[in-house]
Amino acid sequence: MSSFSKITLFGAGGTNIGYRLIRAFLADGAHQVTVLARSGSTTSSCPPAVKLVKISDFEDHEELNALVDACLRAGVTRFIPTEWGFDYDDPACRELCPPVFGAKGKFVDDVLRPKESELQWTAVASSIWLDWALDTKFLGVDPEAHTVTYWRNGSAQWSATTLPYTAEAVVQILRNRRATANKRISLSPFETSQREIVAELERQQGVKYHELPFDADAEVAAAKRKWTAEKDMGSIYVTIPAVVLLPEYGTAFQTAAKSPIAEEMESVKLPPMSVAEVVEQWVRGINSAEA
Repeated sequence: MSSFSKITLFGAGGTNIGYRLIRAFLADGAHQVTVLARSGSTTSSCPPAVKLVKISDFEDHEELNALVDACLRAGVTRFIPTEWGFDYDDPACRELCPPVFGAKGKFVDDVLRPKESELQWTAVASSIWLDWALDTKFLGVDPEAHTVTYWRNGSAQWSATTLPYTAEAVVQILRNRRATANKRISLSPFETSQREIVAELERQQGVKYHELPFDADAEVAAAKRKWTAEKDMGSIYVTIPAVVLLPEYGTAFQTAAKSPIAEEMESVKLPPMSVAEVVEQWVRGINSAEA
């Protein structure tokens, strides 16, 4: 089993996945970490052990293609795109949200797969980060107002992870370079639903949640029409949650057999995790911040 000793992250400001990846690689102790940061980005969260290099922005398809070519010239041997999320090889997923899911799938198809004999790649389908989703109220659950907007009946199951778990999974994936080369690896430590999360929040917060009315199917249909007719980017605020909360998009990775799944790979060692544990840690963090 061989790993990669030199790691370069493209953009790692803020406190989300880039921040977690830096800390996971440093904690592993086997990597030299460099961060390429946009010239105007905040980098105060980068630890002193990280080498920081400022560069111009890289956002559109042509710039990302040039970035991959630059990696080839620099002798990079593994590229992990910002594929965090879902199965962008699934046509239903791409059709649901073309400006995000379609674009991410197209990047792998058009840029990475044609060059994989020279530059291996791994896409990580982390599904939704439940800790982040509770912070941002992304899943129709508001832990501060104690309200919930159920999609259909809120019982659809889907895979969930956390930001630290995903970062550790990336470290594990890079330790297992042969088993993970040129593949989309799904993460699924547990499957849960809106109703399970609300039940756990009610138990741990000691309050009853109020259900707000919502017609998920009508909202998704309207968002699709807006994108088709107007290319309205506002549509993604409906279609992105839909890929998680509606079962037809296969985000219950284990149930849908979205192989390979990291937790089922013999060479990848990840800790067990449950929805109760994630919610408990989140509630504890909020209570500590308010104390």
